Amino acid sequence: MPQLNLTWWLFNFLLGWLSTIIIFTILINKNLLNKSLQPQNPLLSKNNNNQWPWN
Repeated sequence: MPQLNLTWWLFNFLLGWLSTIIIFTILINKNLLNKSLQPQNPLLSKNNNNQWPWN
């Protein structure tokens, strides 16, 4: 039954691509979310602590 083999192959092929696309989408969205949570200006993210240890 070659039709069954072709159907099974096509189903596995599409399932593999669909799961790959979903995984990459999740990873890209996580990376974009992590970048958006960090402050945009690197000068503002520094700790402005002017208290010296010897004061």
